[in-house]
Amino acid sequence: MHKLKYLLLITLAFQIISSCKKTSEKEIVKDPVVLTPPETLKTVYPLNTLDSLSSINKTTSWYNTNKSFDQLFNVHRSLYWGFEVTANGLKPYNTSTTNTWSANKSYYWNDLGAYLYTDLTGDGKKDLWAYYWKNPWPTNAPGLHLFSEYESYPSIYDLQPGLVQVRKNVLADLNNDKKNEIVLFSSGYDRMPFPGDQIGIFHVAERRYEYLTADIGYFHGGATGDINNDGLIDIVAYSGWSSIIPIHPTAYINKGGGNMELSNQLFKGFNTTDDNYYTVELFDINKDGSLDLFLGGSGKLNIIIQKNKEYIRQEFIPIPIGNNLEVIDIAFMDFNWDGNMDVLTMSNKNGYQGYELNLFQNTGTGFKDVTSSYFDIYSATGKNSWIKWIHLFDYDKDGDIDVVGDGLFGDLMGTQGRKIWWKNNGGKFVQVME
Repeated sequence: MHKLKYLLLITLAFQIISSCKKTSEKEIVKDPVVLTPPETLKTVYPLNTLDSLSSINKTTSWYNTNKSFDQLFNVHRSLYWGFEVTANGLKPYNTSTTNTWSANKSYYWNDLGAYLYTDLTGDGKKDLWAYYWKNPWPTNAPGLHLFSEYESYPSIYDLQPGLVQVRKNVLADLNNDKKNEIVLFSSGYDRMPFPGDQIGIFHVAERRYEYLTADIGYFHGGATGDINNDGLIDIVAYSGWSSIIPIHPTAYINKGGGNMELSNQLFKGFNTTDDNYYTVELFDINKDGSLDLFLGGSGKLNIIIQKNKEYIRQEFIPIPIGNNLEVIDIAFMDFNWDGNMDVLTMSNKNGYQGYELNLFQNTGTGFKDVTSSYFDIYSATGKNSWIKWIHLFDYDKDGDIDVVGDGLFGDLMGTQGRKIWWKNNGGKFVQVME
């Protein structure tokens, strides 16, 4: 009797094991288990996030210049912090020659954040373009423009006199050869005999600078993009406050063949008293296929929607900027995945005595400040403390987009040249200071 029970138990166990094995084999073959990683492991804003921008927005200098950044470059710690004026010409000044400095000598110094470090020649190696101002400043003396194939030949450089005070340098393919030129916006010197400045273009392959002389301005801000949808990249700028030059917007329409035609009639209703703007970008914010005009200044950021290839001042859309802020840079990304591009701004605070980062969500009918929902620390005060640029790229090389400050001034510099960036932590941004 005990043997019979034992045999029955063995038979039942065998059937159960066989049944489980068949079920297991069936699940493996026909119904594989797909494991979904926990939310904390997902990459939020991956590197290709900005690849989904519309074709018209990809013509803008904002997109192409931001795309060129995958790292920061410290010109002050390079071979070309500045140049000393000697009887035998200009001599590079860098950290290895600091013991030669003298208050009695004459120098040119790199303006913080006035550089590009990217492949400009198409050989896969990074090149350096940088601007240098004449010391002592302010002066109406032309500055210096440096170009070097720095990653390949760091000790070889091209140095030419150029614009007086380059405020902004952007990338644009003006001649449709799939290689970028550098467009330069300069405020110049606000005194006679050099009131304001021209817009410059650096043709990299020829090492040649071209200057657009049809309009002189106090150009703090400017941008490029295909304004009239003809496949050619155009230039816009804004001549801000000046004691000599009237405040006015400027447009050069690209006619092809190197011909840039002054076309200021595109702007309607602007005046010389209330329309002082510091920052300029082009971006199609309402998804109608035409580039809109972003103008930032003291206590204001206005969007002028393009209509019939014109920009009508009276029809502007305001974004609510604090009265103590002056917008100095703008970036664009869809932070909440609703299909609308949001607006990220960097401003100086209380007259360059601090900075503030602001994120404005595009609701489709207006803009809402949602900064505190995305950034842990986004504002600071300090003597001459401000940040010139914000870039969107993968700073820490972990596969997602971070927000990176560039061109830090005053107390933010510290003794070693501090860096400030916001690490992407699952879609939220945490400030890191180095």
